[in-house]
Amino acid sequence: MSPVDILPQQALTNLLHSALQDRIIGVLIGSALGDTIGLYTEFLFSAQAKSAYPSGIFTLHPTPTPFKLDRHRAPFSAGHWTDDTDHALLLLLTFLHNSTSSRLVVPTQTDFAERLRIWVSQGFKPLDTMPLGLGRLMGTALTSKGFDIDPEKVARECWEGTGRKAAPNGSLMRTHPLGLMTLWEEEAKCFEIAADISRVTHVDPRCVIACVVGSGLVRAVVRGEVNTEQDVEGVIERAKKWYEDVGKQAGDPEVDWKEFESHVSGEGGLEGLKLDDGHAIGYVYKTLGAGVVLLRMAVQRNHGVLDRVRVFEELITELVMHGGDADTNACFSGALLGGYLGFSALPDHWKNGMVHGKWLVGKAESLCQVLNVKKGEYNGQEDADTAPLGGKAVVSQQEMEGKWMVFQQETMKKMDEAKKAEEAKNAESNSKPSWSAPWKKPKQH
Repeated sequence: MSPVDILPQQALTNLLHSALQDRIIGVLIGSALGDTIGLYTEFLFSAQAKSAYPSGIFTLHPTPTPFKLDRHRAPFSAGHWTDDTDHALLLLLTFLHNSTSSRLVVPTQTDFAERLRIWVSQGFKPLDTMPLGLGRLMGTALTSKGFDIDPEKVARECWEGTGRKAAPNGSLMRTHPLGLMTLWEEEAKCFEIAADISRVTHVDPRCVIACVVGSGLVRAVVRGEVNTEQDVEGVIERAKKWYEDVGKQAGDPEVDWKEFESHVSGEGGLEGLKLDDGHAIGYVYKTLGAGVVLLRMAVQRNHGVLDRVRVFEELITELVMHGGDADTNACFSGALLGGYLGFSALPDHWKNGMVHGKWLVGKAESLCQVLNVKKGEYNGQEDADTAPLGGKAVVSQQEMEGKWMVFQQETMKKMDEAKKAEEAKNAESNSKPSWSAPWKKPKQH
């Protein structure tokens, strides 16, 4: 066979790999961007979000949009992601550390439990950032005896302790890397691993089915299997069937599929999800519903290249302006949209302003090599970032307490400076004399 005969096939392979790289990187960067932008309105009511950011426009580069500075946002700086992305990256780094292009090794429950334990005591080691934002249910599990040995057992005990009522979104926020790790596996394998990793900390069936659906959708959008709303619905229906046939555990309560459908059907759009409902903002179905609704909207709006380059920013902005658990909602939604639209469609003024964006792109490219869609060899054993401690020394409890003290002092200083600036601004505004133009006649009442 001549080179001319094989060129079309090689060109097709190169084109396919290029598209897959764009989507894989799009998942990881899209999710981190959603998390980063979502922090602006996290825990605000929709009305508060509109008051705090009246333009409804967020910028990270070259000049970041200032935060509405309060106790929740003060510990952060614009352009940084939160614990949502940290936990997803713990899964990614574990996968990169143990896998090669010829042998893919998905993290086990104990692998992930070890990484979570390190994170809660040491922070995100590769980037030396603090462990901010740990949820109550997850925090209880991580600090319980035996978590490192049998995390699912401990997680179930913690859930039982809530009266089997707690179904927060802490496992859904980290699920998107699993859809990438199982890109070449059968869909059922993706579902199985998603359920397994959810149960490391979140065993409620609602959390488990949300992760099964979420991971399955990520896998499908990257593989190019989602082109219509019917394709979205197909993944959801297969995930439901898998859960009922295979994934349900003995003793688990039945899933209320009507409630599930009320969140993922798309009827009522984002408004219908009531994302800023103060009693349930962290409910896993709200986050799942937000992602599915936005993916449906992206499918409707994506009519060409020009549409793709604006759809991500428009939809993520629309989502976070609804407030609620905005960073987690946008973290999950960003993964789906990033995988569907691709990295090239993500807004430059967001990508270029994410503080650790270049580092994350590098890890995403390494993942592409491991998945055999990018040329080059990658050995995670030689990449210190992927080791459990990220190539860093262990920080003692005393040293960590010192770091927290400095961190808290810096946060309080930031709050004080913001308060003084606001007071000065108000004083200047109040000191200006009120006047009316002399050439205007006074209104008659």
